[in-house]
Amino acid sequence: MLNKIQLLLLPIMVPSLVAAKSKLPFANSDFESGGLINWTAKGEAFESTPFERQSRVKDQRVHSTMQGDFCAHSGMHGDYRTGSLTSTVFDISHDYLSFRIAGGVHPGTRIEVLVKGKVVKNCSGIENWMLKANYFDLSEWRGQSAQIRIVDEVEASWGHIIADDFQITDTRPNFLAWNQHERTFIVSKEHLVFPIHNLPETVERGFRDRKDWLEVKGSPVQVLVDDKPVRHYWAKLAENKAATHWYASLSLEDFQGQEVTIRTWRSTKEGFAQIQQTDHIPGEEQFHKEAFRPKFHFSQRTGFNNDPNGMVYHEGTWHYFWQHNPMKKTMGNQTWGHATSTDLLHWTQHKGALFPYTNGDHYMFSGSGTVDKLNTSGFGKNAIVLFFTNTSVGECIAYSNDGGQSFRRYEDNPIITFDERDTSGKPFHIGRDPKVIWYAYDQNDTALNETAAKYGGHWVMLVYDFTDGKENQSGRFYTSVDMKHWEHQSDLFGYFECMEVFELPVNGDAANKRWVVYSGDARYAVGDFDGKKFTPEHEGKHRLHYGTYYASQTFDNAPGGRKIQVGWNTSQAAPEAPYAGHHSFPHELTLHTEVNGIRMRANPIEEIKELRAKSHRVNPVELSPGSPAVLPILSNTFELTLEFDPRDSDQVFINIPGTHIRYRTKEQIIEHREIPLEVINGKVKMHILVDACLYEIAGNDGRVYVSLPRDYKLPITEIKIEAIGGNATLTHLEVHELKSIW
Repeated sequence: MLNKIQLLLLPIMVPSLVAAKSKLPFANSDFESGGLINWTAKGEAFESTPFERQSRVKDQRVHSTMQGDFCAHSGMHGDYRTGSLTSTVFDISHDYLSFRIAGGVHPGTRIEVLVKGKVVKNCSGIENWMLKANYFDLSEWRGQSAQIRIVDEVEASWGHIIADDFQITDTRPNFLAWNQHERTFIVSKEHLVFPIHNLPETVERGFRDRKDWLEVKGSPVQVLVDDKPVRHYWAKLAENKAATHWYASLSLEDFQGQEVTIRTWRSTKEGFAQIQQTDHIPGEEQFHKEAFRPKFHFSQRTGFNNDPNGMVYHEGTWHYFWQHNPMKKTMGNQTWGHATSTDLLHWTQHKGALFPYTNGDHYMFSGSGTVDKLNTSGFGKNAIVLFFTNTSVGECIAYSNDGGQSFRRYEDNPIITFDERDTSGKPFHIGRDPKVIWYAYDQNDTALNETAAKYGGHWVMLVYDFTDGKENQSGRFYTSVDMKHWEHQSDLFGYFECMEVFELPVNGDAANKRWVVYSGDARYAVGDFDGKKFTPEHEGKHRLHYGTYYASQTFDNAPGGRKIQVGWNTSQAAPEAPYAGHHSFPHELTLHTEVNGIRMRANPIEEIKELRAKSHRVNPVELSPGSPAVLPILSNTFELTLEFDPRDSDQVFINIPGTHIRYRTKEQIIEHREIPLEVINGKVKMHILVDACLYEIAGNDGRVYVSLPRDYKLPITEIKIEAIGGNATLTHLEVHELKSIW
C-alpha cells in the first residue's frame, strides 16, 4: 500500500500514468529501438546511439526517470558538445504531443516542433536532471505534417538537453504544462511581487530525499530588459490566490522608466496574473509587528537568510549583507541581501547587492567586504569592495563608488579560478567564502614588494579550500597588492568554511596583540600571523559559540578596531511567517588571559543600552527548593543580567515562559546541549537577551555565547529562578525591557 507521501508525489513521479490513449507519432519516437531509426543526428552532441539506462550508476536521477531503456541525451560526454537530432516527418493526428525533458534552461538547449520547416512550439529544460513530463498543444496544426528537433547549441555548464517518450494523444494530460507566461510593462513602481506557495513539509522532504531539486526549488522566473535576463530566480509560484501563502518581492529601483518583461515557467494563468508591480508588498503593514518576529534583532522582510556576508563599516554607515533567498523560505537563489545602519541597532533594508546570473554566472555564495582606502585596486579611493564565491567560476569581485547604493562586477573575474584548464595565470583552487583584510606592516615585517612597501601593507585573502579533497580541507592564504592579482602563500589544515582572520589586543593592551583564525563551525585558534602564514600558539581549537549559531562574520574597518560579530541564528521562523532564518544580535569580540591561556569572549554590543525602557531589579535572595525568586514582567523583549552562587544545589533553574535555562552545578554546564559554564570565584553570570522567538546567553562575561529558539506563543508574565536539590544564592538580577528597533 502506498503511504501518504508516495500518494502526494504520485502525479509528479509517474505523470505518464495519467496520459490515457496515447501512442507513438512514429516508430522509435521513444528511442526504444536502441538506435536512431527515424532520427537524423548532426554535430557531436548525440552521436549515433541514444543514451542507455544503467542501473548500477550511483546518480540515478536521469536513469530512474526514463520511460524505458533509452533516451536522447546531448550531455553523454559532457556539456561542451553541440548538435541536433531531427525526427522523420509525421502527421499531427492528435491534439497533444507529450514528452519527457530535462537539461539546461538556456534557449539554446531545446525541443522544437516544426511545421513546414518553421518552429511552432519549443521548450527548454529548467536545470533539472530528473526527466519531467511536458506537452505541446498542437490542435492548431492538426492534420498537417511536422517534425521534432532536439537542439543543443550551448557550450557551457548546463549545456545539454535530455528528451524521451514522445507520444500523441487527444486527451489533455492532467499535469501542469511548462508553458511560459510572459508580460511586458513600463516600470513605474517600487516592487515586483510574486505569489509564493509553500510545499507541505512532508512533500518537500520527499523531494529532497529523492534529490528532485526541481520540485524543491520551483521553476524559473526571469525579469528581462532588452531581452536579456537581469534577474533570474527559482520559485514555487502559487496556482491561484487561495494557494498563496506569502508574497516575495524584487526591487525595481534599477529599472525605473524602462520596459521590462516578466517571464515564468510552469505557472498558471491565474497565478501569473498575481505578479504585479506595486509600491507596497502585500502584508508589509504588519512586517516587524508580528508576534512571531524578533523586535530588536534584524530580520529581512521576506524570504530565507543564512550566512552574514560582506560586513563593513564605510564613512559612518554599517553595511550588513547576508545570503538571501528572496523567493523561498529555504536555502537557494543565493543573493546578497543588504541593510544599513548608523548605530548597529536600527536597520534599513535595501535592494539586493549581488544577484545570481546577473553579477556572476551562477549563485552568489558567501564572501566579505572591505574598504580600499588607498585605491590600490584602481576602483576608486574608499571604494567598497566585495569578494564573493561565484559557484561556477571562482572567487570574484564587485565594487561600489557610491557608498554601496550599487555594485559593479569586476570585468576580469574570477580573480582565483575554479577552472584547472585556465591558461591566464590566475591561481586555481576549489573552495568558497573569501575573507579579505588589509595587513598593515610594522617594524618587524618585510614587504612583499616595492608596491607593498609604498602602501605600507598588503591584502590578505583567507578562503576555505578543498582543492585536494575534503579530507584535506584547509584555510588557504593568498596575498595581493592590488586586489586583482593573488599569490598563494600557505595553508592551515583542518579548518572549515566561512573563515576569518583578525587581530585583537589581549586584555585591552595595544602593546600585546594576538591573531585569531575563526571558522564557520565556531572553532578558533589564537596565534601569530606574519601576513603570509598563521602559526597557532596552542594545540587544537577553542570554542566560543554554542546552539543555533553558525557562519558568523565580523565588520571590517570598524572604528577603534572593534571586532563586532554577527552570526546566522539557524532557529527557524514560525510556519506562518513570510521569512525564515534569523540573525544574531551584534556582539563584540575581545581577547583575555584565562587560567588555561588566551581565550576569546563575546558580549552584546554596548549600544544595546540605547534600547532600554522600563527596568526591574530583584535584591539578593537565598534560593531553596520550593522558594524561588519571582520577577513579574509583561514583555517578551528584554535584557536580563543574572549572577548566582550555586552552593550545594544540584541545579539552578531559570524559568522564562517559552524556554528555560537549567544550570547543573556538579557538571558546571547549561543542560541544553551541555554547554560548559564554569563557576568562577564562586559565581555564575549570565547576560540573557530574550526577543520573541529566540534568546541568547553571554555566560560569565562572554566566555560562552549561546543562541537558541524560544516558543513565541507563550506570553511572559514572570521570570522565576529556583534552586533544585539544595540551596543557592541569587546575588544579582536586573531586567531591562527593550524597545523595538522598527
